[in-house]
This record gives sequence, C-alpha cells and structure tokens, in this order.
Amino acid sequence: MHLKSLSIGLLLAVTGLQADLPEYGSLGTARLVAQAPPSSETGKLRIYDVPEPVEQLAQDPVEREEFDQIEQTGDPAVRTRLVEAFAQKYPESNYLGQAHHMATMDYRSLNQPEKMFEHGQKTLRHSPDNIPILALMALAHSDKGDPDRSIQLATRALGRLRRVVRPANTDQQQWEAEYRSYMAQSLAGLGHAYLVKYEMERQAPTEPAPQQESSADPADPGTDRDQPKSPKTATTGGSRLTTLHLARAYGYLTKSLNEEPRSQFVHFQLGVVSTRLKRFPQAIDAFARASLLEGGYREISRRNLESLYRTTHQNSLEGLQELLAQARVDLAGGNGKPDAASEDPAAPGSE
Repeated sequence: MHLKSLSIGLLLAVTGLQADLPEYGSLGTARLVAQAPPSSETGKLRIYDVPEPVEQLAQDPVEREEFDQIEQTGDPAVRTRLVEAFAQKYPESNYLGQAHHMATMDYRSLNQPEKMFEHGQKTLRHSPDNIPILALMALAHSDKGDPDRSIQLATRALGRLRRVVRPANTDQQQWEAEYRSYMAQSLAGLGHAYLVKYEMERQAPTEPAPQQESSADPADPGTDRDQPKSPKTATTGGSRLTTLHLARAYGYLTKSLNEEPRSQFVHFQLGVVSTRLKRFPQAIDAFARASLLEGGYREISRRNLESLYRTTHQNSLEGLQELLAQARVDLAGGNGKPDAASEDPAAPGSE
C-alpha cells in the first residue's frame, strides 16, 4: 500500500439505501497534515519536542556548520540530499533528530511516502514526543494497514499536547492556532484509524477460526491493547465490535472538526463513517462541505454526495443546490462542524 491509497472512498450505487459499500479511493491523507500553519518569521513555536541546537552539543565546528547549512536550505529536494549525507557522515550526531524531522516533512511535500515514513520513524527514535511527526506517522501507519499503531501514536500526540506549556516569548494567537491544528490532526488520525479497523474487520472472514493460545500476530486488527479482542468465533460479537469502531471514528472526527472546521479530509472521512452508520443526512452534509473545500477530495465527494442524495430523494437532485448553498454559508462563517444533535455515537450501525 502507498500513502495515496490511505483514504477509503465511497461511491454509492443509486439502486437503493442497501447499496453495496464501499469502493476504495486513491487519495492519501498527506493533505491533512499540510494544513498546519506556517512557522512565525520570528522563530519556531515550541509546541513539539525538538530542542533548538546549542553550541555545546556539536562535536566539532564542521558538523555544526553542515547542520546550519541544512537548516538554511529552503529547497526540499536539496535539503533531503543534505540530510541523507549528514546522517551518513555523522551517525552519532546530536542533531539527527532535527535533521530527520526536516527530511520527513520535506519528503511529504515531495510526495515520497516511503522516504517520509523512513525518516519519520527515525525522528521518533530520537524524539518520541515530536507532535507533528506523531500525527503524520499515525496517518501513515493506517495507510500501511496498522491502525493499532496509528491509535498509539495519535494518543501519544494528544497526551503530549495536553501537557505542553506555551513559552512566554511566543505569540499567543499563533501558538493557539498551531495547537488547535495539531489537536485536529491527532484527533483525525484516531478517527481514521478506527475507520480503517472497521473496514479491516468487516472484510475479515466470518467463519470460525481455529482456537489458538496465542493472539500476538501483529497483523491481527484485534490486537489493540486498549480494546477488547475481536471474537473470531462469534459473528454477533464481531459485528458489535466493528460498529463500536465506527462510533469511535465518528466521535473523534467530530471532535477534530471542533478544532479545524474547514478540514476537507475530515469532512470526507465523516461522510464515509456517517454513511456506514446509516446517518444519511449527516453524510450528505459532510460530503457537501468536502465538495466545496479546496483539495484532492472535491470530485469524489461530489460524486458521493450526488449518489447518496439520489438514494434518499427518489433518484432526484432537486434541492441539492440549496443544500450546497447553505453548506457554503456555514463554511464561510467557520461553521463546518456537524450539528450537535448528530453527535450521539450510540446510533445503530450498518451491520
């Protein structure tokens, strides 16, 4: 799998509400992380655990000079080459965590997901509480079919965010904007991971599996340490667990929109989850907002919107333009959040 195959597309048939769902899209989630606000011209925010280099950390002036050159390079393609050479030349450098952090973000912007993943893992070895990398890697692990690891990383990012303290010399408005952005990304990572868990367990074979003493298979989607094991021999139990995954996905995605109401990625994912939960009005609203926002999900969101609208309006699109107009007004006012009445996670699922 590649990062571009991370998102779960939903193309609804117009033959009725019991249409066979879903098909898989080909768009990734790197766009979500790209929504983080830029750093201030006056200096980096201290919202994540990547300390500024200090003179006494450098083993020699040449190493420090080469690291400075990396920091001052603006071209991502050039900077990644410099980081690769630096890491090879100074495998014990105290600056490696920061160098790998820069390479992770640069490879993301260069659309090289495998290299991004490689340097993201190396960053977390040096700096396990690096919030931007935790949020990014949470999404990347879901892409690789490991939503349990995604949940672990996103949860760590949220825990770190809740403990972080704003330095006195940081602009409060900028700090709060970045804080909310990373909070939104971490919550979205959790929501997306639970959606991936749902899809994986929904598509797993339903026949009873042989009884075994050990369930330590890392590929088993039921090995989340924080959740009860999926009972492979009980179809009804498995159905309840997959529905619980959907309820969690819905809740986390909704909370993400409370922090960043104009995230196209989250609106799209919420449309998928709402459809799975048979909350069709909420799904229509989510796809409508996603179809109006800039980004790579516009066309698939519009197709999903029209298809779902037809299934709930006697194969007619009458009234859709009025709905889109209202969604546009809501987004312009910063109100991209779902209605409060739609946030009850206890509604029955699609299973």
